[in-house]
Parts: sequence; C-alpha cells; structure tokens
Amino acid sequence: MTAPNSYASLPFVPVDGRYRLGEGLDDDTVNDFWFNTQHDDGTLIAVAEPPGWEGVTYITPIDTSGGRDGGLDGPGSVAPREISVTGAMVSPDAATLRRKIRSLRQLLRNRSRVVWDQYDFGETTRMGLVCRSTGDFRATPEMGNDYGGVATVVSFTLVAANPPYKYATGEAEFIDIGLPVDVVSGRTYSKTYSYNYGLILNPGGIGQAVNRGDVDAYPQFEVTGPVSSPIITNESTGRSFIIVGNIPALTTVTIDSRSGRVTPATYRLVGRPWVLAPGNNNIRWRASSGSFNPSANLRVIWRSTWE
Repeated sequence: MTAPNSYASLPFVPVDGRYRLGEGLDDDTVNDFWFNTQHDDGTLIAVAEPPGWEGVTYITPIDTSGGRDGGLDGPGSVAPREISVTGAMVSPDAATLRRKIRSLRQLLRNRSRVVWDQYDFGETTRMGLVCRSTGDFRATPEMGNDYGGVATVVSFTLVAANPPYKYATGEAEFIDIGLPVDVVSGRTYSKTYSYNYGLILNPGGIGQAVNRGDVDAYPQFEVTGPVSSPIITNESTGRSFIIVGNIPALTTVTIDSRSGRVTPATYRLVGRPWVLAPGNNNIRWRASSGSFNPSANLRVIWRSTWE
C-alpha cells in the first residue's frame, strides 16, 4: 500500500515571477490577491504569463472603396488592451476553496477598477496596468476530495484603459524642494538709510525629478506655506503654472496634475499643471512676491509611466 500524496505544493517562486491583482498601485492593501505563491490559508494559485501585457489588437481601417487598388483606407486604431488570466487554484479543503473563490470574485465584481501588477523583465521593474474587469469570472471546481486538496480552474479577463499606461508600483517617488533665503546683490547700507543698494535676486528652489518611463507621468504637487502665489516651473519642458493666493504657514495646497483638481478648492491656478517628460525634469519654484521663507516646501510626487 502506498502512502497518500502530500498536499499540493509549488516550487519557490521569486517575487519577480509573481502576479498581483489589487485595488491600488501599492502592494500593501488587505484585498490584494497574489498568484504563483502560497497563501496563509494554504491555498496555492498558479497562472502562466497572461497574454495582453505587451500585445494590442489593431482595428482594420474603414473600407473606402473606389481607390485604384480597391484596398482599405483610413486611419488605423488600436483596440483596448485585454489581459486574459487562466490558472489553477488548490485549497486544503472545499470550504477554504469556496472562500477563496468568493474573495477573488468580489475583487472582480462587475466593472470594478483593479490593477494588474507584474514584473516587466524588459524594464527590470514592477509595473501596474490599471484595468476594469469585464464581469466574466469563471471557476470550475473538481467534484469530490482527493489527497493534495481540492482544485479549481479559474479564468477572468481585464480591459485596460485606452491608451494603456503602466505605472511603477510600490511606493511612489517624490522630491522635496525648499526655498532659500533672499539673495541680495550690491551693498546693504546701515539703518540710517533704510534701503538696499542693488537688486534682490529671486533664484527660487531647485530640484530634479526623474521619470524612468517612456511616456509622460502626471505628478501630484503639495505646496506648504508660508508662500505667496508660488510659480512652479518645469524648466526641461518650459511649462509653468501659478497657485493664486497666499498660503499660510503649515497650510498645504495639493494639485492633481491629471485632473487639475486643487485642494482646498478656495485656491485657483493660472496655467495648467505640467507633466513629467521621460527622463530628467529640472524643477524650479519661487514666490511671486519675491520674498522667500525657508520653511516653505514643494513636494512633487510621481510614478514613472510606460506605454
């Protein structure tokens, strides 16, 4: 008589070979679902490299008959990118398997926004593709129990935004840029003469943000006062915008460059918040009034972005 089979197991899979389905670009959320690894409840989930990470479908141009060759004419276009995932799930018992199927199904509830996250070996970094589920989730459990656990085949399809942007996952990158004290050129007279000989230079604070991707990245700006109507410039692209109004000490104004939303809404902008071009972006900011306060700060937060 042979000994019963032990519970199903996977060989060790490094993080680079694992996939993640989550609600955000950070991998610390409670509801993240990892593939090619063993979960705390003993469930194993294995999937192959899903098609669609790099591929796209080209839509045939409209047939405008009448040309000499009778061929197709018109602008080509690209269909939304689809990620099709098929894998095997094995749990120690039927109850655990059912709970695991339910949690994955809940994450993929119809048309919910999710992030498919995997390691991109071409760019040697983890990226997340923002998608929506199609609502088509299939799980086909095997009937009955056997040594090694209870298994099911699961499959689902995700549709990426069009055009599809891949974001660096994990912690976002950021830089803090302070404001130096005023720089005075020329000679300062004594108190008897209450003026400065020469001009007050306004160099502003300078920093550099690096977008490691190959398409524009949309940063978030956080300006903490005291500063009056700051001008924020990307000297690499020549774009600038102004936050109109005085920002008191310890008050922070947040700007989302993708949506243009400003918080608090009592502040408004002159000019549109700019993007980070691929590569190095030299950033300068200063107060419109010309007077600096070294406790003021500009924080630029971004994720490198790929096509």
